[in-house]
Amino acid sequence: MLNINIEFKKGILFVRLEGILNNKNENKIENTITNVIKEGGIRYLVLNVNNLKISSKINLFSNCERFIKDNDGKMLICGSYNDINIDCYEKVQDELSALRLLSVC
Repeated sequence: MLNINIEFKKGILFVRLEGILNNKNENKIENTITNVIKEGGIRYLVLNVNNLKISSKINLFSNCERFIKDNDGKMLICGSYNDINIDCYEKVQDELSALRLLSVC
């Protein structure tokens, strides 16, 4: 089971993912996030993966980043990402760090 919490604050979309992300639920989560990005013209996205486990190869992060870059924005990943291969993404320790970083963009 995967839970998603979405909050828009100070021009930044915070998406908190909790549970297990797999091929079965990836499309639903991706559609939810990308629809919010497209409809809202979101430029800044913070994905909090602190309570996320990934059970298979996932394209969610790269697809979300593509939509953010189309809006001339920036995506950050925060939380504990030891289980997740996200070396190619910009990472911060927590949401407060992300808020500080993106507020000066």
